[in-house]
Amino acid sequence: MSLTRRLTVVAIAILGASCNGDEVTPTGPSVPFATGYFTGVIDVGGSRFWSFKVTTPGPVTVTLASIVNADTGVPLGRALRVGVGRPQGTGCPVLSSAVAPAGLVSQVTHLAPEGVNCVEVADTAGTASGAIRFALRFTHP
Repeated sequence: MSLTRRLTVVAIAILGASCNGDEVTPTGPSVPFATGYFTGVIDVGGSRFWSFKVTTPGPVTVTLASIVNADTGVPLGRALRVGVGRPQGTGCPVLSSAVAPAGLVSQVTHLAPEGVNCVEVADTAGTASGAIRFALRFTHP
């Protein structure tokens, strides 16, 4: 067998091995995600929420990035409840939540319906020595 023919056979074998017969399924149009930031101060045992509009049902992720003493700016090694829900009256009844310390990864993921939704931060322990300043980041479709 000639060198050219051997190389052709090897090339065909390599190409055949790389094609495993899987079909490619189109995923449809991608949904753009928005990023929101919510900062504020809550009193001991208090809570605050922020409303936002979801244009296409999909995942909302919440990352509580910072928890500090509102007066001194000293980081607090404590957890707050963060959650996602639907605003109702003057509150935000949460549907998905977690009690978590500040971190760099999402603490809550919630599949939100189209329409107005909300994120909430709450001091459920109520044991802080003073007001708490927080910062969170959330993404949504």
